Amino acid sequence: MTAAPRRALAAAAYLGFARHLPWSPRPGGRAARRIRAALARRMLDGCGRDVNVEHGAWFGSGRGIVLGDRSAIGMDALVIGPVTIGADVMMGPRCVLLAAGHETASLELPMAQQGFRPERTIVIEDDVWIGAGVTILPGRRIGRGSVVGAASVVTVDVPPYTVVAGNPARVVKHRRPAPGEPAGTGPG
Repeated sequence: MTAAPRRALAAAAYLGFARHLPWSPRPGGRAARRIRAALARRMLDGCGRDVNVEHGAWFGSGRGIVLGDRSAIGMDALVIGPVTIGADVMMGPRCVLLAAGHETASLELPMAQQGFRPERTIVIEDDVWIGAGVTILPGRRIGRGSVVGAASVVTVDVPPYTVVAGNPARVVKHRRPAPGEPAGTGPG
């Protein structure tokens, strides 16, 4: 079987069945986690080892999505690629990653008829924690070692080792201190 039919078959099994299996901590969750990960390996453009795709996560056919080693797509997440997720990334439930948006430039046409803006890849570097309910907009980069607080909306890039929170997300503190500064200091 070639790659396209294999991906389509995996997508049908994931969307029709595996996506609805129990959340990892629930009874039967370990087996469900293994099934979802096995299907993700066949669907995503790249899929590392020991990944966790949680109950209800939606990422379409998986095209344009890369998930690094030991990383997770959170419960009920919506991922519209292209999206690259590095290694050791934790993602809380109900996150939304949107690499495309609607066109709105024309005042003559209803927005629903204007189509989509060009896709802009979202990049989440290694060792990042994305809290529950976070929205990441097109073209954003979340730097290595950063934390994005729950319910934040990421509208600009997040520098490495930075904690951001809010709508729009703003720097709360830096995880890596400046020379001569104690750890965990910074704005906020």
